[in-house]
Amino acid sequence: MQKPAFAAIAALAGTMVTSASFAQTTAMCAGPAGAASWAEDREAVTAAPGNHRVIYETADLRVLEVTVLPGEREASHHHRWPSVMVVDSRPPYVNYDKDGKVFQSVVQGQQSVELPLMVRLPAQAEHAIENTGNKPFHAIRIEYKRLCEQ
Repeated sequence: MQKPAFAAIAALAGTMVTSASFAQTTAMCAGPAGAASWAEDREAVTAAPGNHRVIYETADLRVLEVTVLPGEREASHHHRWPSVMVVDSRPPYVNYDKDGKVFQSVVQGQQSVELPLMVRLPAQAEHAIENTGNKPFHAIRIEYKRLCEQ
């Protein structure tokens, strides 16, 4: 993805979080109630810094670039805020829960789609992916820090 695209995504994210047209949905705020108490050292940027790079952050949102290289398994981590993930490179991969058990994610469930793929996600408990393909997994993840506050 080119650098100008990052700026466009960050601008879009800022518009979405402040716009009445981006309604809070039950699905995005249905993440585990205890997300705020999850271990800080397992947070994505801290636990898997080689795979999660902050490209924009405010008090309301954080935009991450997510990259997992071919053959790489990222460190187990969580995402405590609901998000929108825009996937622009999706090779085959395996998703693991915190105990190392394989599970199918929402993104993996959409096997026959055109890229980029946009997926709304609730807070995600500890997990990791292993890229079993021959090209990098790449996405932009827009995390909404205050979307579900009462």
